[in-house]
Amino acid sequence: MNPRLMALSGPLRGSSFLLAEGETSIGRDPASTVAVGDASVSRRHAVVRGAGATPTIVDLDSLNGTFVNGVPVRERVLESGDEVRIGSSVFFFWTEEDPAAAAEIPDGSTARLAPADRPLPKLSSDFVGESRAIREAGAALLRAAASEATVLILGESGTGKELAARTIHRASLRARGPFVAMSGATLTEPLLESELFGHERGAFTGAVAQKRGRLETADGGTFFLDEVGELPPAVQAKLLRVLETRQFERVGGNRTISVDVRFVAATNRDLEAATREGSFRRDLFYRLNVVAIRLPPLRERRDDVPLLARFFAARFAEKSGKPPRGLSPDAQKALMRYDWPGNVRELANAIERAIVLGEGDAIRVEDLPESVLESSAGEASGEYHALVASAKRDLVRKAIDDAGGNVSEAARRLGLHPNYLFRLVKNLGVRTR
Repeated sequence: MNPRLMALSGPLRGSSFLLAEGETSIGRDPASTVAVGDASVSRRHAVVRGAGATPTIVDLDSLNGTFVNGVPVRERVLESGDEVRIGSSVFFFWTEEDPAAAAEIPDGSTARLAPADRPLPKLSSDFVGESRAIREAGAALLRAAASEATVLILGESGTGKELAARTIHRASLRARGPFVAMSGATLTEPLLESELFGHERGAFTGAVAQKRGRLETADGGTFFLDEVGELPPAVQAKLLRVLETRQFERVGGNRTISVDVRFVAATNRDLEAATREGSFRRDLFYRLNVVAIRLPPLRERRDDVPLLARFFAARFAEKSGKPPRGLSPDAQKALMRYDWPGNVRELANAIERAIVLGEGDAIRVEDLPESVLESSAGEASGEYHALVASAKRDLVRKAIDDAGGNVSEAARRLGLHPNYLFRLVKNLGVRTR
């Protein structure tokens, strides 16, 4: 097998390392098998074990994390062609039994296979996380990708529904075709129909030229319709026909257009409840609900939060031209305790803020947004934050008591939005009557 690591970037660029059958250590410690003289690498950063059979890379609770194909990992079996990033160094893993992989890095260069020659991406690489919930969701997406069935992705806002749709597309036989996405909640009904189906010249005021709709643009590929539960009734009826026949007419036209598209839809609403209320067509729901996949909220996969945080920290540090930053223990604890009502999107925003505004080698607890601090104050997050939280708790409790237990009235007196005060009550553990 003779597995090797080739350094593509960093202090060891161009060097090749034959991995030992027992354990190959990687770190800043000079005693490491692969000693990387880089401050962004922990002294004992990672090890590769079992190189004789199933080589597995294990992160040793490093400050900046270990990444395989751009995804932070705790432990992962390596496959020929994987890229491993440790600090600012990137290593290419390959075996002598896989000449195709070795051909990607002649003479230690950073050349890559052309996109058309690459195998389809693995679904597990598109979702950061090792929790059972996200692994099950990923496996379901992979199974769905192998078919042409319509997929309905369910999940709260910020859970990554468009990422899931793009993953289905890239892992499907339509990967070489277009991926076209649009939201059903951002446009008025006339503009929504025009955007979806296109329009003919003169169809309405301002239609000075013919326009192809998103469905036409997606021909041969995948069409992703987000917020499908927000579609007005007239558009629901027209979409039902497209799902049944793959045919439609442009707004203001009478020529029938046929398209070959794979449909993926998403919603954060309970569509079954909407059908009972009459706000969503039952027949359209059945057409969309062929394969339903639920993405778990972040509070149900709390163990993935540190991995996601490191992933976003690396991404935003690179984007802003800053050195990689890890997570301090207190910051990690604070992130783990917060419920993340905005899910992965909220976490990404919190980490970007910390990267832009923070300083030092690691993200500190004080770099995090106030909402995160409120949920963790008083629990090993520092004396200052504990005192601030205590003062807030006393203020909120007094305002609610003065308002006779009415939280909305207390919010009015404090000059706060009721939703914000309700969140404070929950995060600070204030008891109400």
